[in-house]
Amino acid sequence: MADISLSNAVRSNLLSLQNTATLMGKTQKNLATGLKVNSALDDPTAFFTASSLNSRAGDLNRLLDSVGNAVQTVRAADEGISAITKLVETAQATARQALQKPAGSTTPTTLTGSVTIADDTAATITGTVSTLNNTDNLITDLGFTDTETITLTVGNNTATTFTIGTASTVADLVSALDADANASVALTNGAIVITAANNTDSLTVGGTASADLGALGLDTTTVNPTNSQVAGFTGTLSVQVNSGTAETIDLSTISTRADLETALGALTGVTASITSNVVTITAANATDSLTIAGGDEVGIDNGTTEAPYKSDRATLETEFNNLRSQIDQLASDASYNGVNLLNGDSLSVIFNEDGSSSLSVTGVTFNASGLGISEASTDSFQTNTNINTSLSELDTAISTLRQQASTFGSNLSVVEVRQHFTKNLINTLETGAANLTLADTNLEGANMLALQTRQQLSTVALTMANQADQAVLRLF
Repeated sequence: MADISLSNAVRSNLLSLQNTATLMGKTQKNLATGLKVNSALDDPTAFFTASSLNSRAGDLNRLLDSVGNAVQTVRAADEGISAITKLVETAQATARQALQKPAGSTTPTTLTGSVTIADDTAATITGTVSTLNNTDNLITDLGFTDTETITLTVGNNTATTFTIGTASTVADLVSALDADANASVALTNGAIVITAANNTDSLTVGGTASADLGALGLDTTTVNPTNSQVAGFTGTLSVQVNSGTAETIDLSTISTRADLETALGALTGVTASITSNVVTITAANATDSLTIAGGDEVGIDNGTTEAPYKSDRATLETEFNNLRSQIDQLASDASYNGVNLLNGDSLSVIFNEDGSSSLSVTGVTFNASGLGISEASTDSFQTNTNINTSLSELDTAISTLRQQASTFGSNLSVVEVRQHFTKNLINTLETGAANLTLADTNLEGANMLALQTRQQLSTVALTMANQADQAVLRLF
């Protein structure tokens, strides 16, 4: 190829055709891609600037997903507050309705006997020997042996022990046993008299000298408190609470008031005791009825006693507590994507690619306890004071809910404004990048038409240049 000589005109036209072909290729590429800058070789400044703008737009676009989730999370909390507010308002209406109803009785049924129960007589042991007029009589003179022991046991207390010595006298024995704080021991009219300090303890005299105690007129048999009235009771006393199983006390096995009090105290579902020397039986709850059988022995009328009158307030009290439970359930359900701003969770929303712009949304605990709404205890709505206390708590809860709704509303507004701003900023960045790299298809189309025309003209010119060279052939 290098050995072929072309005329200057041909070479000029050929070079023009080559340049036109190069420009046409570039224009065709611009039209095909829609870009006037396809690589850094086309325009380094425009290419890298557009790449930076597109990268930031991509980062912001990815943040839009989390911002969108944040909008829905705050919106879920706001909707939860609105729903809880309605429940609180309903609870207010329920409490106010209870105020308009007549109050019922909160005092449980109490049955009082008409028979006065005599006190028990304290246990007493009295010796029968009348030869002890002289308290200085030696114990050993009465048949006791040195080192033997005489004990006094009062109830379940520790026994008091007297050890006989060679010089021990009756006075020494009385003094030693009288030292027991749970009994009194004295020598009266030639006889040792032992009396329990209270009317519930038994007395027992014993020791190693038990076999010789007869010399003092003392018996080793345990002596209990006595009560001839209670010991005279017969039959059974039956107590039934509501429709439960009746509990029975066999009165014939009871001999003292203390035993009767113990048996009464063992009954379940009631408080039963001997108060002011009469038997009283009180139901544990104001809603309980009592059925008594065999009560004539202790002066209580037999039959069934109905539960005290209960007003409609009891039903409204139950409704109030049910609404309170619904508040708890609603607060726990107001979550979005695992975040519950009404159950103590918090939310952090990032608005820009480097995290320097953000918003922290602090969560709250808006269940019934968090709002300060106390559960209505049993029969609490039977008094106006308790209802007014609940209404005061509900008023405070409403105020708290409205204030927090305003806070969440402000947070939601900020997040939505930033979301809208980010969308517009992404559009601005992408538009700026497009302005630097997008091709003007109208311009490129005109360029292509001009280049095609130029190509055709160059081809004609090249043909004409070649014709000049061909004219030489006519000379032959």
